[in-house]
Amino acid sequence: MTDRVAIGDKFCHLFRGNALAKETPDGDFRPWRGEDGTPMPAKGPVFEEAIHNHLWGPYRLGVYPLMEVEGSPSCNVGWLAVDWDEGDPSYVHAVNVQGLLTQLGIPSWVESSRSRGFHLWVFLKEDIPAQMGRNAMFAACQIVESPTKEVYPKQVTMPAKGFGNGIRLPYAQNRPEGRQEAVRGSESNLCLEEFTNEAFDSMVNRQQIVKLASLYQPPASNRPLHTPKFTHTGTKIGADFKAVARDIWDQGPTHGDRSLALFSFACSLFRQKYTPDAVYEWTRQCDLKWGQKFAARGESGEKQLRKLVDDAAIKMGR
Repeated sequence: MTDRVAIGDKFCHLFRGNALAKETPDGDFRPWRGEDGTPMPAKGPVFEEAIHNHLWGPYRLGVYPLMEVEGSPSCNVGWLAVDWDEGDPSYVHAVNVQGLLTQLGIPSWVESSRSRGFHLWVFLKEDIPAQMGRNAMFAACQIVESPTKEVYPKQVTMPAKGFGNGIRLPYAQNRPEGRQEAVRGSESNLCLEEFTNEAFDSMVNRQQIVKLASLYQPPASNRPLHTPKFTHTGTKIGADFKAVARDIWDQGPTHGDRSLALFSFACSLFRQKYTPDAVYEWTRQCDLKWGQKFAARGESGEKQLRKLVDDAAIKMGR
């Protein structure tokens, strides 16, 4: 395996996602589609070839992070990022967040973006729920009082149109001099090979993100910014739940038993005529918000949460 192939494969894994964006001749950043209109995927052989042309050819690419989960309205992500575009203060914000993450044992990478801002990246060993990742980056920014306008993923479910918000990838061959590279304080920027190998060898595990996400303090108005899309129609799916479900969503478990609280939350939603898919998704989000009892367990936790919702459905005669 040649050095370029090895670096390209690692780079692809670090920046995996749903679809690619490509810079147009006039400098716009748009979803990249083939001649037949099919989106160019951020995985597989097509992705590998595109990345090769980004790193060593004429392309300037970006990636959309949200990856759909079969049978669920929720999405996963393989990396997290924050984008600051405020000139000189951007670097201060990036270094402050990076310093906090370092204290928590979470490797991160600060990149000088194309113009005057900075990106901070966290790369994941395994895909995690988008909501968990977003909460984690919000938490890091909150703790050091850094702006949170551009936290990736920007969405946690796939929009009805498009792929959500994407971000430009670093290390394009024809990048501006000294920009779109990982920086390291007063030392010279990391070259492509150094960055890719070091980032690949220090990817973050799920439990580290779970711990960070648990530090997130939701704003006073806790209602979700948008309603996930569900396959069932005709009954309730939105965030306007009431009674026990509203109390648990707003205040969290009050008796210390998170499993019982989530079970009560699910039962309350079934009582309010929510669809099974909606009950599962809102219960999953409630778990992410209040302690991540099941989210921290990966696939086994997802199965346990699904059983909890199924048991609630049986109890409520659904």
